[in-house]
Amino acid sequence: MLFIGAAIIIELKALCQIVFLESFYTHMHLAEVKKEGTAIAGLLEDGNKAQFQDRLDAFAYNNNLSAELLDLNGRPVYSTGSTGAGGQMPMQRNAARGEVFRAALAGQAAMATLTHPRFGNEFQLIGLPVKQTGTLSAVLLINMPMAPVEDTVMILKWQLFYITLVLLAAALLLSLHLSRSFTRPILAIKKTAGIMAAGDFSARVELQQKDEIGQLAGTINYLGQQLAKIEQLRKDLIANISHELRTPLSIIRGYAETIRDVTGYAPEKRDKQLEIIILETERLSKIVEDILNLSQLQSGYSHLNYSRFDLREMLGAVVGRFSVLSEKTGVQVLLRDNVEVMVEADQERIEQVLYNLINNGINHTPHGGTVAVQALANGQAVRIEVTDTGSGIPAEDLPYIWDRYYKADKTAGRGALGIGLGLAIVKGILEAHGAAFGVATRNETGATFWFELKRA
Repeated sequence: MLFIGAAIIIELKALCQIVFLESFYTHMHLAEVKKEGTAIAGLLEDGNKAQFQDRLDAFAYNNNLSAELLDLNGRPVYSTGSTGAGGQMPMQRNAARGEVFRAALAGQAAMATLTHPRFGNEFQLIGLPVKQTGTLSAVLLINMPMAPVEDTVMILKWQLFYITLVLLAAALLLSLHLSRSFTRPILAIKKTAGIMAAGDFSARVELQQKDEIGQLAGTINYLGQQLAKIEQLRKDLIANISHELRTPLSIIRGYAETIRDVTGYAPEKRDKQLEIIILETERLSKIVEDILNLSQLQSGYSHLNYSRFDLREMLGAVVGRFSVLSEKTGVQVLLRDNVEVMVEADQERIEQVLYNLINNGINHTPHGGTVAVQALANGQAVRIEVTDTGSGIPAEDLPYIWDRYYKADKTAGRGALGIGLGLAIVKGILEAHGAAFGVATRNETGATFWFELKRA
C-alpha cells in the first residue's frame, strides 16, 4: 500500500509537469524576451542609439532570434539581420504582422503566432512601442522561432521521465523496506496474540523497538503476564474451592452416617457430633457468603448504608466476638487504647472489614501469638490498625495480597485456611467507601493492616 501510494503521487506529479511544462516554459520564455526587448527599446528614449544597436544585436544572437526597428510608416530603420535560425522567418508583410504593428503604434505591446510559408515552423512576433522624449517614434518587432523552445521542452520532458523512473525505483525500494519494518513486528504481534487466544499465555513478542509498535508489543507482553496470573488464580480457585468444600462436606457426611448407624441413641456423642455438623455447615455458608459479597462489590451492586456510630464501641464489640475463637486457636485478640470518636460509614460493612482483617491475622499467627486492634487519630481521619505477630508477608507477595483467591501461605496449617477472599472483600468495601488502606510488614515478625475513616 505504501508503494502504491508513493507511485501514484510520483506519477501524478510527473504527469502534471509533463502536461503543463511546455505552456509554462513557453510563457516564461516569451515573458523574458518581452521584458528584455522593452528594456532595449528604452535605450532609444535615452538617446543611446549606438548602445541600442549593440545590445539589440547581442540580444538577438544570444536568444537565436531576429529584431527589426521600424519607423511610424513601417519602413525599416535598423535590423539585426539573419542570425542563426532566427533569421529564417522573413519579415513579410501579412495580416498578423500588420495587427502587431498597429497595436504597437497604439502604444501597446502585442504578440502573434506566425507560420513559415515554406517550412511550416512557428514563430512568435512581438511588437513593442519605442518612445523618444515621451512621444512614440518607432516600433520594435522581435521575431522569435519556437523550434529551440520546443527542443528545450522536449529535453526537459525526457529528463522528467528519467527522473520519474529513478524516483519510482527509489520509492519501490523504500516502500519495501518500510513495509518490512512495519509488517514484520505487526505479524509477530498478531502471531503472539493468536497463541494467547489459544490459551498459551507464556508467548511473548520479541521486539527491541522503542516506537509505538514497540510499546504495543510491550502492552501485549504485559497482557500475557496478567492473563497468566489470572489463569493461575483460576486454577487456584478451583483447587481451593474443591478442597475447602470437600472437607466440610466429608465431615458432615461422616458424622451424619455415624449418628445414623452408631450414636443415634447416645445423646452425649450425638450432640457433640451434631455440633460439629452445625459448625461445618456454618463454614460452608461463610464460604458461599464471601463469594457472593465479593461478586456484589465487584459488580457494583453493593449498596452502602451510611450512618454515624461510635468507632470505639464498635471495635470492642467486634473484638469480643473472637474470645471463643481465641481459646481454640491459642491466638489472643487484643483491643488497645482507642480514641473516642464518631465516624460516618456503613457500620455493617466496616465490621466485616475488621472481622476479615482479624481473622486473617489469626490465620497467619502461630499459637501463643497476638492480634491487636487499635484506632489512632490522624488529622480529620481515624486510622484503624490490625497488627499480628505472625511470620510477615514476603515482599514478592505484597502486590497480590488484595487479589481474590490469592493466598500468600501455600502450605497447610492455619495460614492455608479460607479460599483467599477475605482481603479482596476488604479491598472492595474500602474502595467503595473511598477510604485509604494498606499494609506494613516486618520480616518474620508480623504485619499491620490499616485503613482510615473520616470523622463524622
